[in-house]
Amino acid sequence: MTCLALSRRHSPHAPLFWRRLILPLTISSMGALTACAGQGTTKTGFIAPETYGMMVHPKGHSDDLVYAAPVSPEERYHYVMIDHAQWHPSAKAPHLTPKAEARVTQAFDEELHKTLAKDFTILPPATLSPPPGTLRIQAAITNLRRSKWYYNALPIVAGFAAGAAGGGLPPIPPPAPGGASEELVALDASNGRTLMAIATYNNGMPWNMMGQWLPYAHARRAFHLAAVLMDEQLHQTGIAPPPIPG
Repeated sequence: MTCLALSRRHSPHAPLFWRRLILPLTISSMGALTACAGQGTTKTGFIAPETYGMMVHPKGHSDDLVYAAPVSPEERYHYVMIDHAQWHPSAKAPHLTPKAEARVTQAFDEELHKTLAKDFTILPPATLSPPPGTLRIQAAITNLRRSKWYYNALPIVAGFAAGAAGGGLPPIPPPAPGGASEELVALDASNGRTLMAIATYNNGMPWNMMGQWLPYAHARRAFHLAAVLMDEQLHQTGIAPPPIPG
């Protein structure tokens, strides 16, 4: 992934104080951040290597990797058991305190339950004899970046200052927006057969203003999108029946 770099161009019509003070301040304050890494698909071993080798980019999701096993209409799945999400860090992932780890894995759990409950019957993960047609969902957060408001505030303040001074500054993406990478697996709960595997990620978006200020807001959005992707792919690949309209 390429980093978000600050453009050094500025409007020739900007007042002299803007060019000599505010713009250099913004550049110098953000310069160290242009080498920061965004999120990307990971390969941590959470997904079995032989399964990972069969993963492809599905239509409409060129940044994601998905494997789906062939399933006949008679085998379709209607129930899910969701194991507690794990922190399974990639080599480049940051260190998390136990408190932060518990916070983000709980957030991922919540997104998976909320999303999959719309189309599946959720069973407790400790169910001993799940009915036929039950999936066991296992999910891991493999990389994570917090949003850092004290860095993201700089381009916002600079933009307001430029406008107030009558100058112009090209839009500057937030330098530390946060985000997360995830790996997910859906198994047949009765025999452990891998039916689906997903490697996905999402980086913070400039338009999500609240995400620039709250430490894990962009990461939580990434968890939501990962859950939606799994739900969508389970239906599109025929592992689960089409969702009921409405």
